[in-house]
Amino acid sequence: MEQPPFHNSNRDPLPDANDIEAEFRNTDGYLHMDEQVFQPSAENRARLEADKRWLRNLIIRLLLAGLAIGALLSVGLIWSLNQLDMINPPGLNESIE
Repeated sequence: MEQPPFHNSNRDPLPDANDIEAEFRNTDGYLHMDEQVFQPSAENRARLEADKRWLRNLIIRLLLAGLAIGALLSVGLIWSLNQLDMINPPGLNESIE
């Protein structure tokens, strides 16, 4: 058996993130240099900004709605526990029956 079952990092190290980044920066190793970088038009850029604002507002509304629902549920839970007299601990002399 000539090949070891595991990778020998001393002879043939695996590429890391720096090697991969260097490959893409190197003009010889990069195969897609003829592709152009996408530049959105002013109309598309404005639409993108509007969509980002809408998404940010949606996330804020969802967080506020969750906070309001959680507050209502906690107040309701405390009120129901108080109505059932389960908030105050039993006295030392009372037996649990």
